[in-house]
Amino acid sequence: MIKISAKIVRGKNKGEELTPHLHKNGKYVASETRFKRDYIEVDNISDLPKLIKDGYKIRMSSASGSAPSLISPSSITIKS
Repeated sequence: MIKISAKIVRGKNKGEELTPHLHKNGKYVASETRFKRDYIEVDNISDLPKLIKDGYKIRMSSASGSAPSLISPSSITIKS
């Protein structure tokens, strides 16, 4: 199973782990910008590593329920 994560590096939630955010429609989101028109929605988390390697940012959130943020590929860790 693939694990995709990032760590918050500053602010009150510093050190908290982020994982790909599953939206209400059951999709994960990759995008080059923050605009919805640029979203690439995928059904499976296993589709995200290729998009990350292609330079797309991933919409990620923490288990504590923080609002999802768009995270740059350089800040994302992928483990298989």
